[in-house]
Amino acid sequence: MEYINPPKELPRNVIHKTFYSEILNHELGYNIFLPSGYENDETTYPVHYHLHGWEDNESSDIWTLHNAYKNNQAITVFPNNSPQIEDNENIPVEEIIINEFIPFIENEYRADKNPANRSISGFSMGGGMAFYYAVKYPGFFGSVTAYAGTYHLYFHKDYQGVGQPPSKAAELYNKLNEEQYFKEDGILNLVNTNKEKINGTLRIKMHVGSADVLFCDNEIMHLYLDSLHIPHEYRIIEKADHDLSKIL
Repeated sequence: MEYINPPKELPRNVIHKTFYSEILNHELGYNIFLPSGYENDETTYPVHYHLHGWEDNESSDIWTLHNAYKNNQAITVFPNNSPQIEDNENIPVEEIIINEFIPFIENEYRADKNPANRSISGFSMGGGMAFYYAVKYPGFFGSVTAYAGTYHLYFHKDYQGVGQPPSKAAELYNKLNEEQYFKEDGILNLVNTNKEKINGTLRIKMHVGSADVLFCDNEIMHLYLDSLHIPHEYRIIEKADHDLSKIL
């Protein structure tokens, strides 16, 4: 993977920079949007982190999400969170993001450190990562938005739901086995364990297309949240496939 990936063209008020990870012993790239007026005042701003998908990088979603953040009075950050670092080079991406990158951003910029004003989103693998971090560290983020989140790697290694039609979702959900799917660090176990802390403190949004190969991933998570009476927004975009621009 490439550690630093500046975009060919930057949207207005977006800057591409790097930060040094001691864990990685390397610079990593990130893009950051600073609201209009940031340079001229002393205000602290809410901060939003967006995690990209598999084989993407810090510059992959800055234009796709431009309309979503360009008028917001919030700092928006796009880190290079490539899961390939973790799989191919045995680097703990979670530790880099949670323990290094977020503290770096919130010390380097005028970010409001109130957890209610710290949010996270992601697409595909990044959506699964964002959701996982939000439920694993309850009280750290005020909201999470997962666009076509990849959850099966957090369910169980033998999960067979990728690419299955929507009609199979209920059947897959009903086959959940406590021993397989509720391991200590599994996402379903974390949701169950932290449900009291999540309720009332974490706003959850899940968006997925009806033609997405990860539809069943998302439907299972939706059904499980419903079973625990955890409030969340679940939006299905008809006929949309695995394409961030179509499910926004």
